[in-house]
Amino acid sequence: MAEQRYYVIGGEYADTSFTNPAPGTVLETHGPFPNERDAKVFWRGIMGKYVDNAMVRYVLEPVDQALGKSHWVVGGEYADSSFSKLATGHEIEVYGPFEKGEALGFWRGLTAKTVDNALVRYDIRKNYDQAGETRGPVRGGAADSTVGDLAATVTKSVAIAVPPQRAFAFLMDGKNWPQWAIHNVTAVTALADGSWELQTPRGTGHLKLMGDAVSGVIDELFTAPDSGAWRVPGRVCPVPGGCVYTLVFAKPPGLSSEAFKQGMKLLDEELAALKKVLEGR
Repeated sequence: MAEQRYYVIGGEYADTSFTNPAPGTVLETHGPFPNERDAKVFWRGIMGKYVDNAMVRYVLEPVDQALGKSHWVVGGEYADSSFSKLATGHEIEVYGPFEKGEALGFWRGLTAKTVDNALVRYDIRKNYDQAGETRGPVRGGAADSTVGDLAATVTKSVAIAVPPQRAFAFLMDGKNWPQWAIHNVTAVTALADGSWELQTPRGTGHLKLMGDAVSGVIDELFTAPDSGAWRVPGRVCPVPGGCVYTLVFAKPPGLSSEAFKQGMKLLDEELAALKKVLEGR
């Protein structure tokens, strides 16, 4: 089978939802590149040019997805009506990619053939990763082909035995980050606009912190040299005896599932380091 080709798509956006291009601009499409490695080389180069602009984002997209073929038909025969485990001797069946209308037509054909078997189910899934990840949740039964486009998310938290005001002030000061973000930040430089240039093991990044001392909200806009922009909502919540710092991470489109999982494991060590630093242990 030929190796999947990729485009690098992006540009400057209107805001950090990265949904609409900035006024007067259009998104750029570079490629296709013959493989993911070559696309990532180009992606790193173009992101390096815009590391100081938090509104610029580029992502890798497989050719099929970029051309609109982003839907798969997935399913088979299951062990029971919970549809959580395949029947003995059966493997998951994956068909596609299709355009949305093509996927619906193919799904109808499959379900018509198996209408007499209540344990056979097929779903339409968007951006299905055949290695095991479904980037969009599937809702309903076999007759419901509605799909979402929700990224994989992870929530992390750490309890810290210091007043919430102290934790908030410490986290909002970027120069403190190398003390606890031990896997991701090696040095910081304050920029004129109040943001921070970061030196990371993977190159130069950018950090903008948006906080509210009254509510304890700290939103991070982190642009990594290898995975693009991350918007990380966070909050320092007061509890008896101290506070809890909570963060929500959504996997960027340009980051593999395995890299995302590994990053979340390293984050546990960073939050442990944050607790140790603030508690003076």
